[in-house]
Amino acid sequence: MTGDVRPGADEPGVLEQLGFNVPSPTPQAPAQGHLPPHARAAAATPAASTRREAREIERGASASSSRKPAKSAKPGKSAERRIRAVQKSYGKPKGRRGSTVIVPTGSTRPPTTTTRSSSRARTIGSRVLSVAAMVFAGALAVGMSVPANAFGNGSDAQSMLATGGAAQKVDGQTLAVASDAATSSSARDEYTVTSWADMLRLQYGTRDYSYEMGDPNGPIRWPFPYPVPISSGFGERNAPCRGCSSMHMGVDFTPGGGAPIYAIASGTVTTHDDDAGGFGNHVIIDHGDLLGNGSDIETLYAHMQHGSVALKVGDHIEVGDFIGLVGMTGTATGNHLHFEVHVNGVQIDPFAWLQKNT
Repeated sequence: MTGDVRPGADEPGVLEQLGFNVPSPTPQAPAQGHLPPHARAAAATPAASTRREAREIERGASASSSRKPAKSAKPGKSAERRIRAVQKSYGKPKGRRGSTVIVPTGSTRPPTTTTRSSSRARTIGSRVLSVAAMVFAGALAVGMSVPANAFGNGSDAQSMLATGGAAQKVDGQTLAVASDAATSSSARDEYTVTSWADMLRLQYGTRDYSYEMGDPNGPIRWPFPYPVPISSGFGERNAPCRGCSSMHMGVDFTPGGGAPIYAIASGTVTTHDDDAGGFGNHVIIDHGDLLGNGSDIETLYAHMQHGSVALKVGDHIEVGDFIGLVGMTGTATGNHLHFEVHVNGVQIDPFAWLQKNT
């Protein structure tokens, strides 16, 4: 190596560029008039204390040299004139009364508006409307639930009692009550309870179904050797069940379930059926010209218990012979014997016929 190498000669400047705050000797600055332009800029630039500041200063110097200088405002132009110039260039912002207008200075964005005052007014209005609606609803509920005279002082009624029945004016009308008027209690009529059976008797006529046995050894007898109750007679009636007839064509004897039934006269069995509906287990006996007047007489015994009849078609029986047991087969509401009398094929009142011919 050749040349003069003096260790430590540039150490202060290098350390200062590296970011070390080491004082360096201040050489005598030459006059700026004798310096080149880049030297003048470097001399005018403040010294950086760190490497980051040095880079920022260098970037700023290069940018300022390449950028055109901005056109400055005319001397003496006030802030109000600048605002008017900006409004003229961007247009006057449209806003509501009371809104705040922000005019940018040195920015290319158009002016913006805020409506804080209007939104606050809408919020207050909605709250006022809500409170008014609640008050109206409460007043409506109270007005519909409280009577009209609830808020009265009752002076009219008290004055009426104090005067002892003198004339008082109420709602535009005058009511005169005698002072010696006596109150009388209304008389009530006595009442009775009518049973369903009594109602049927009242509707279809009162009938007496009591009878006497007559000659127990005669040719015509009652189907039971003793008097038994009769629940339903011959003729119209209210049907006691669904499927029951409203026009009753016989008499219902009710001695109780299982009571024996006997033939009222001699004859021949012409029918014996044990049906699920209708008459159920029933028998029809043909007695021929029983009365000797040329009329054919038939009798029917219905609703007997299943298996209680041993007769078959063609059997001849005598008066008083056993036929079957009382039951409720077929269409029936209870244990009873439905008994019919047919004269030349026409049903007649069995009760009246038996009373006449026994």
